[in-house]
Amino acid sequence: MSDADTLARFHHIFDNLADKMKPAAESENHWIVANEAVRIGFTEVSPSRPPGQAWQVTEGGFTVRFQWRYYDQSSPFSPQKDMNILSLELRKEGQVLRGIEERFED
Repeated sequence: MSDADTLARFHHIFDNLADKMKPAAESENHWIVANEAVRIGFTEVSPSRPPGQAWQVTEGGFTVRFQWRYYDQSSPFSPQKDMNILSLELRKEGQVLRGIEERFED
């Protein structure tokens, strides 16, 4: 498969998952994207910024990576909700070609 074919396929994968990002954030459920990623062949990998989880697929120097991470926004005497961050990136040999992010609090 040529680089152009792989890139076109990875753009399609990115678009498919990107369409699920906003509904996932609105329903406060990262599994909407994660389950679709696993269904289409992604494998779980270490998150780049724990705590959280990440899944990716790589082929011919191209990678699509979905990551869910969260952090506690609380401070002393001020309990707050956790911030959840859903991020999706398409990379070629480490360089980000496309990326989106959605956030929600829970």
